[in-house]
Amino acid sequence: MDAGTKSLLTAGPTKGSHIIGAVPGKGHLWVMFDCQGAGRAEIILAPAVNLPFTCLKETLTPSLNQLNLNSKTGLTVRVQAPDSVEWALRVTR
Repeated sequence: MDAGTKSLLTAGPTKGSHIIGAVPGKGHLWVMFDCQGAGRAEIILAPAVNLPFTCLKETLTPSLNQLNLNSKTGLTVRVQAPDSVEWALRVTR
């Protein structure tokens, strides 16, 4: 991740599904997500992007995704996960 990025949203560690907040659309976003616990989780940046993850019971599963968004429309960020999955999220620009 480039130095000098700014955190837009953070959440967790927590379990289950949550609406996190909104981020501006156009430009680069970094989405950092860590999860642990057996199950599938999905980060949804509505209406544009879905990022599915398989989380492992005994191992922390980290991920880092860079998105280049072309639309100026803001995005609503939410995480869908079962209560068996603990996760943390950070979105930066």
